[in-house]
Amino acid sequence: MPNYILSNFFSELNNLGILYLVLRNYKKLPESTNGSDLDILIHEDHLMKFSDFFLSFIRTYNLELVSTIQDGKCPKFCISKNDWGLQIDLFKGSVNFGNKEIIPANVLFENTRSHEEVNVLDPKISAVLSFLKELLNNKECTEKYKNSLCEQFENESIPAEILQNFPTEFFILLNERLENLTEETCRSLYEIASQNFKRSRFTGLRSKISRLLNHPGFTIAFLGVDGAGKSTVINKITPVINMSFHNAVYYEHMRPNKFPSLAEAMGKSINFEGPVTNPHASKSSGFLGSLMRWGYYLLDYTMGYYLKIWPKKTLKSCVWIFDRYYYDYLVDPKRSRIALPKSLINFGRYLIKSPDLIVCLGTDAEIIYNRKPELSIDEINRQLGILKEFCANNNKAVWIDTGSSIDMSARETLDHILEVMSKRFKTYRFEL
Repeated sequence: MPNYILSNFFSELNNLGILYLVLRNYKKLPESTNGSDLDILIHEDHLMKFSDFFLSFIRTYNLELVSTIQDGKCPKFCISKNDWGLQIDLFKGSVNFGNKEIIPANVLFENTRSHEEVNVLDPKISAVLSFLKELLNNKECTEKYKNSLCEQFENESIPAEILQNFPTEFFILLNERLENLTEETCRSLYEIASQNFKRSRFTGLRSKISRLLNHPGFTIAFLGVDGAGKSTVINKITPVINMSFHNAVYYEHMRPNKFPSLAEAMGKSINFEGPVTNPHASKSSGFLGSLMRWGYYLLDYTMGYYLKIWPKKTLKSCVWIFDRYYYDYLVDPKRSRIALPKSLINFGRYLIKSPDLIVCLGTDAEIIYNRKPELSIDEINRQLGILKEFCANNNKAVWIDTGSSIDMSARETLDHILEVMSKRFKTYRFEL
């Protein structure tokens, strides 16, 4: 994010007198979030004021809202612009587990510190809060949070007021074992804490139903002839998308890959020896072999998708990127060793889940050939013709000419991705 935008975000919050608190990962603020998301707590009396401010801020700086998760206690917002992105976790009034405060809001705001004119939580309280959140959500705690807690309270005890919502037994055990928080101790702490902190199976049900109707996640498939620039463009745009979705970008080659390759399923060992330099070296299978290969992978595109991709895409702000997809069977069937009638391959298109966006990359055949002389110019032209026709007849597909510099191609691709993502939220009503 351009430094001035993030700096102005906090400057305007301060000028408006909005009572807020950055909960953690604030050492680089206000210049940068240092690759983290922004966990910010807004005082319950200032939620409406912040709501008006935030919507106005997005419009003023031409930011794109590319994903959101509506949650009664902690909505999430993924925003992006140019070469920047950020996920904001917005805590409304307090930090809760279920319907109960982890640390009372008044204790949090009483322990506010100023860091480069940004209101932040005292590092000791921040360490306790991070540890408790991790413990309650996962029933255990990673070394990162345990070590931070121990470092902050070396030769000290955690004050009782911070843990006032936990059982006395929890307070005693945590302080006794503070210098040696083993996995067993953490499990014991969770069992004690669960007496006071119970999450109903209906907690957040409204939010989950909303996500079923409007997925916060997004899927993108990249298609293109070898040499069109798929891998390079993907590598260029991924860091920006990762910033917007807080490192929740997942990569797959060709298919969901919930099921192993057919060769692995048949017990053959697979040795990856680098990029494919001759994609048509292997002969296509016969009709029965092709039918078995196509049918097996069709299960991955259907069942595998709903077992692996759909759950995360539905419940989490994330992006799945596919380098090639099912449509490659139409463009370059020899690569997949499938020799079946085009009508049958087209029939499969009605069975699979289409990506939210299909990016088709290509340019003049001679340019592609000079980049990667793996296929003849005639074969490249043949594939380009099929890909262009597919793109023209699919309302989810966009054509990106990669004949110019790779930076320009990546920029055009990213701009289109952000535009399509943000269209889902153009009529979004920001209410807290």
